[in-house]
Amino acid sequence: LISGLTVEQQMGVAKARAYAQELQQTVFKDIVAQELVRRAEAQPLPGTVNPGLRAGVDARTLSVLSRVYVGSINFELTEDHMRQVFGEFGSVCSVSMARDTNTGRHKGFGFVEFLVPEAAALAMEIMDGTVLGGRALKLGRPNNYAAAIAQNFPRPPANRIYVANVNRAVTESVLQEIFSPFGKVTACVLAPDESAGHKGWGFVEFEGAEAAEQAAQAMNGLELAALVLRVRACVVGGPLGPGMTVDAEPAQSDHTGPAVQSDHSVAQPDHSVAVQSDHSALTTEPDHSGSTVVILSNVVGGRSDVDDDLASDMAGEGTKCGVVCKVVVHIATETELAELGEVCVFVEYAEHEAALRAIELFDGRWFGGRRVAASLFGVDRFRKLTSSDTMVFIP
Repeated sequence: LISGLTVEQQMGVAKARAYAQELQQTVFKDIVAQELVRRAEAQPLPGTVNPGLRAGVDARTLSVLSRVYVGSINFELTEDHMRQVFGEFGSVCSVSMARDTNTGRHKGFGFVEFLVPEAAALAMEIMDGTVLGGRALKLGRPNNYAAAIAQNFPRPPANRIYVANVNRAVTESVLQEIFSPFGKVTACVLAPDESAGHKGWGFVEFEGAEAAEQAAQAMNGLELAALVLRVRACVVGGPLGPGMTVDAEPAQSDHTGPAVQSDHSVAQPDHSVAVQSDHSALTTEPDHSGSTVVILSNVVGGRSDVDDDLASDMAGEGTKCGVVCKVVVHIATETELAELGEVCVFVEYAEHEAALRAIELFDGRWFGGRRVAASLFGVDRFRKLTSSDTMVFIP
């Protein structure tokens, strides 16, 4: 019962809820069913990169495969927070949180639905047990997932992998070059976005299945252009859309380098690989051993999110690892954008060991609803990049 209402008002509320439930089971049920049929029969838009949709998989089946249950959510987190956190795995279609009808606050659980099933699978693998807002998330599948996965839909080709959390500055051709050390790349498509070029996720297809398997193992978790790549095998098969260029032919690579060494171990590509001279901004320095500088990426969404306390806040956290000499909030120039992201934070320590401890503390940690990436950075380059920066905090 809702407190503060008369008996007559309580009866009115009960009738309203009963009527709403009746509509949900009758009129709304038909409307939803019609919408699902319309989606299933609709032709995908030009450039669409969604194999299941292009293959005509039932819309209800795709929806279930693309949805995850999320429990143990901090009560201070909102739908927007969840959308931002889970967005690194792929495009989020909806976030629905169960709410208390009396207080309007969510109950600490809900569902996140993605555009493609691969994003949901990645979220299940990575986010289950992850501490967010002081609570360990509990992820699961909808009750009808087992029935959905058993449906007769096209199974994915073994030579195709799903790639997410791709920096918007990384183009299809750059991504193709990065994956080419594993074997010949026959297709590389990123989901197009009218405003940002692409949505940050897509598919890479190799000539052989073994190359795809090795690429997924080696590249998942690699930091590329200040973001951590998320890579896995595909869930649903079907034709790939043309990606960012609607009329483009499937990407072909001249690289046929061996993906398997003579002892059959996984061929690990050089993670500091320079992708041709015109992509040199993505090249990282090959060796930072002994460095006392740590770079923190994805701390904020952009320069508009930077406040006056950011440097001092990061210094306060950083002192848990050792003596902090300086903290600099750096706004990247246009030429630095692809490598550093729009905003990054540099923390300079007095000792190399303290910098290593800071990486353990910060890397993969959630800060303000964002997953931070931390790594060593060259001291000389740090001083050159930040020589004219003004957002500096010295403890």
